[in-house]
Amino acid sequence: MTMPKLRASNAIFPDYPGNARTFITLDSKLLPYWHLIFDLCPILLKLDPPDGLKIFRRFMSWAYRKQPPQDWTFHVNLCRWLLNSKFATELNHSHVESLLSAAAARWVSTDSSQAKGILVTCSVIPAITLEWKSYENHQSFNFESLPPARMDFAWSPLTAAGEKGFQRWLRIPE
Repeated sequence: MTMPKLRASNAIFPDYPGNARTFITLDSKLLPYWHLIFDLCPILLKLDPPDGLKIFRRFMSWAYRKQPPQDWTFHVNLCRWLLNSKFATELNHSHVESLLSAAAARWVSTDSSQAKGILVTCSVIPAITLEWKSYENHQSFNFESLPPARMDFAWSPLTAAGEKGFQRWLRIPE
């Protein structure tokens, strides 16, 4: 018994686009960015449940136009974008802290300078994150002793453990 041949109108997925490989390639190239955002900051999914696609698509469109650096400041630029987006009214300290922590963690894993750690701050929704390169530098840190950062996002490499390692705030460029 031979199987009948399918005509084009009887295809299993007749509406499937002929250029579907283009869509698959595009999606597979963007997937690492989705993971970079939501694996490191899963709290952002609460802003755009269940999968964060509105945030992701809008941010990636913005990033395509603005071409922000692909370094440790990626999450800071995401935070900047969120603060100026329709999601701004829903942002709170926890969201900002999560993004600053992701930025600091990326800095620690990629920085090759003599700095011992990093402070990252946001003045719009006040938050400061501290991250050390090695466990031996972990000490309590009195954030109240720091001067205020006079820019929206700032950072400071720490040259020594504790408050004595703080030099000054540096602006994180857009």
